[in-house]
Amino acid sequence: MDNARNAPPESPPRAPLRRIQPQGWVRWVFWGLRLYILAMLTLVAVGFAHGLR
Repeated sequence: MDNARNAPPESPPRAPLRRIQPQGWVRWVFWGLRLYILAMLTLVAVGFAHGLR
């Protein structure tokens, strides 16, 4: 089987992706989500530790 025949067509080069910096209230929402995740992981760890006793 010839792999060159089954190869996808060449695609044009892609432009590099830029990371946007959240501004204003969006930045605070992301920080709130980070704190929420940290609190939930802490509560899960405490629950597991309590369950192991």
